Amino acid sequence: MGLPALEDRTLLAAVERALAVGNAVTQTDRAGTWTLEQAFERSLRLGGGLGAGVDRPVALLLDNSLDAVHVWLGVVLTGGVEVPVNTAYKGTFLAHVLRDCGADTLVVEAHYLDRVARVADEVPALHTLVVRGPVDGDVLPPERFRVIGLDEVDAPASPVRRRPEDLHAIMYTSGTTGLSKGVLVPHAHAYTYASREHQERPRAGDRALVTLPVFHLAGQWYGVYQALIHAIPCVLEPGFSVGGFWPTVREHGITVTVLLGAMAELLAQRAPAPDDVDNPLELAIMAPLAGDVAAFRRRFGVELAAVYGMSEIGAVLDGPPDTVVGGEAGFPREGYDLRLVDAEGHDVGPGRIGELLVRPQVPHTVMAGYHGRPEETARVVRDGWLHTGDAFRADEAGRFYFCDRMKDSLRRRGENVSSFEVERTVTEHPAVAEAAVVAVPSELSEDEIKVVVVLQPDAGLDPVELTAFLVDRLPYFMVPRYVEIADALPKTPTHKVQKNLLRDAGVGPATWDREAAGIRITRAGASGL
Repeated sequence: MGLPALEDRTLLAAVERALAVGNAVTQTDRAGTWTLEQAFERSLRLGGGLGAGVDRPVALLLDNSLDAVHVWLGVVLTGGVEVPVNTAYKGTFLAHVLRDCGADTLVVEAHYLDRVARVADEVPALHTLVVRGPVDGDVLPPERFRVIGLDEVDAPASPVRRRPEDLHAIMYTSGTTGLSKGVLVPHAHAYTYASREHQERPRAGDRALVTLPVFHLAGQWYGVYQALIHAIPCVLEPGFSVGGFWPTVREHGITVTVLLGAMAELLAQRAPAPDDVDNPLELAIMAPLAGDVAAFRRRFGVELAAVYGMSEIGAVLDGPPDTVVGGEAGFPREGYDLRLVDAEGHDVGPGRIGELLVRPQVPHTVMAGYHGRPEETARVVRDGWLHTGDAFRADEAGRFYFCDRMKDSLRRRGENVSSFEVERTVTEHPAVAEAAVVAVPSELSEDEIKVVVVLQPDAGLDPVELTAFLVDRLPYFMVPRYVEIADALPKTPTHKVQKNLLRDAGVGPATWDREAAGIRITRAGASGL
């Protein structure tokens, strides 16, 4: 097993190989089922109708559906460059992406037209809206756009054979402090990210379920594209539903899927049912892994596999189910050199935390750069190494563990503290739904730790109780001094916590202070609880 030669890592090459398997390769959503041959023909007609053209960007503001998948396939198969837009984007976020990518055409859900109308004056290059669903003529500015229905987009077209280095997509990241950056994704990068041909699964006979959004690489590439590469049927849901997940798995005979760690935790939090283990799902690939791998396996009878990736680098870590342990992100994937380095750029040894650097061994399997941002590209890619900004540690066996974003790391009492690990422990408390950990100024030269928590519906929580809970589970220097209960965490449209806002807020009237409450926690133990 292994990935194909570089020249065969393009979308068209993947489709051609899957077509050779026959009509067993299907795509299903709630509107119906398409054979891959039907999907291929429809995609080409959509691409032809959109008139994508070689290297022309086409923006997509679409919900999960096979219409969205076929538009994406059509644009790229006819030589164009897809620009998926997060469906949560509006206002400044939406205007920035549409303006920055330079697309003159946007394929959009009808119920998002009001958002487009509100930023119409900020995106002068955009002149054509292809609308999925009925159009309300009163929403859009008169004569500002050419508006056509998606069902009117239909013209014969032939596939355009692309090279591995040609652009497949511009994927926009969602920075927590600045405007999104457009990641230039070559065909070989998208293919390599999506493929698990170096692993045993997926394989013939598998059926894949995709609940993650197809505007994001996890849903589009690690979901739909992966199923296409492995020539297996794919079922696409509008989104993830805790109550609907297992019924969908059973209805469609799903054997493999990809989940975010938070989704796994939500499934695990549901009350146990007698038929939990009675399901066809065999493998769930998770990023990050569920907090209690063994318990999830036992309860649902599902094997788990680790993976870690980013838009800029692809999937560079993964781990097969027979080796996976709690908290890991996987082993280095063949085709990439990985390093962990300290602030001075020196390699760190096993057990030490360092920033992850990535260098591809095969060309065009990481990003080509940031669209229109050469300075940003040069800052991130230095001497051939791409600096991820993520902090990891590796054990003696070569297994990697995600620790934190470098900018979110803390140092307290001479010890490095992973906000990620503290947050994960805090959310183990049954009253806590979400948690975010940040550094706040200390009377000393280092940081104090503050945790902001969002409670489960109708739950209450005494900070003293939470502190006692954490004392039993965390090293003494990781137990937060400050606790604040909030209705919600500030987030970007892609649901990343804006920790910069929490840091800026500091310690306020609503913040509980452990030391002011007379509770002391040292290496020797806790007092005042």
